[in-house]
Amino acid sequence: MKQLLFLLLAAVGLLSACSEDDNTVSEYANWPARNITAFRDTLAQANAAIAAARATHGDAWTDHCEWRTLGSYTNLPTAKTSWRDSIAVRVLKTGTGSGTPLYTDSVRVIYVGRLLPTPQTPKGYVFDQSGLAGNVDEAFRPEYGQTARFAVSNLVEGFTTALQQMHIGDRWRLFLPADMAYGSASRTGIPGGSMLIFDVELRNYWRSGTTAP
Repeated sequence: MKQLLFLLLAAVGLLSACSEDDNTVSEYANWPARNITAFRDTLAQANAAIAAARATHGDAWTDHCEWRTLGSYTNLPTAKTSWRDSIAVRVLKTGTGSGTPLYTDSVRVIYVGRLLPTPQTPKGYVFDQSGLAGNVDEAFRPEYGQTARFAVSNLVEGFTTALQQMHIGDRWRLFLPADMAYGSASRTGIPGGSMLIFDVELRNYWRSGTTAP
């Protein structure tokens, strides 16, 4: 009986050791806290760059800074925002469109969604994209890129917030804290508490009740 108990305890210990060494488990260890830290660091970097550009260039700061920060579209204009209801944006390309989508509009976009980079996935795990599987690095090239159609109002809060500030041709990298994405809930390929990182390019938009271009 004692020998059997020893074998059972040894087996439990072996399983525990395997779990601790398993890449899938260790990759996402302490995941929510790591994502909060990463987002707050990114937001601080964005705010510092914006402050420096404002100090040097005044009202023309947007011409000299690739960073933006946006409060949730659900906030009142006078509301004070925190890191939980803000997103950070890095402008990768500036478009030439003059208008921006409304909450009630629909859009066509190209996008790639990633998780926070890890040692196992240095570029960040790709959990979704609009293009062909296997062509993530080519998603924005004309010969490979495919658009996805969305109602602006049907997306996570951070994505909806960004779209309402984008012009046709803009390509932005969005950093969304979990509170502006899926929160503590898990989705396929997305652990709970994840900051989401999207590269997104607005290709077109149209008003509710009109025909899609």
